[in-house]
Amino acid sequence: NAIKERLAAGMSADEIAKDLGIGRSTVYRFKNRSGARLGDRAAYKTIATKVTDRELLHLDRLVKQGLAPTRSAVLRKMVRAMAGFYDPSQEERAFLEKAERDFSGLTTNFNQIAMALNTSVKKVGHASPTPEQIERVREANDEVMKIRYVIGMMLHNMQTKTQGLTDRLAADPYLDDDE
Repeated sequence: NAIKERLAAGMSADEIAKDLGIGRSTVYRFKNRSGARLGDRAAYKTIATKVTDRELLHLDRLVKQGLAPTRSAVLRKMVRAMAGFYDPSQEERAFLEKAERDFSGLTTNFNQIAMALNTSVKKVGHASPTPEQIERVREANDEVMKIRYVIGMMLHNMQTKTQGLTDRLAADPYLDDDE
């Protein structure tokens, strides 16, 4: 085993990880004989595949270009893309985080309006929304519609990319070459 040999030679986990194009956690798991890591993400399953020297060079090029920090991470990213997993860009992630904060703020606004309307029902027997409350609800609706539109476009773009990858994969003449 390449990791075992390098550990026996006294190499650090960082050096081994860089040398083999794997994550440091993989080296530490091997070193400590602890299984797959659990936590905020599911434990990884190990698969093996054959690649040509040329394919390996291209995989390493993707790592050097910063697509992902390791070969494994690049391959996982590719599998997720082909399977249609949503992998937001930094801009999309920032938008989604802002949308989450906006929704939280809208919840607060709706709770305040509901409390005021409940008070109105208790005092006068029916809900009497003020023009300001009606305007806040309209603004909230507009905000929700904008967020919905952008998220719809993000998902459409992801589906288009996935279909493009699927089409390219289906047309690849080297796929059947499993020597």
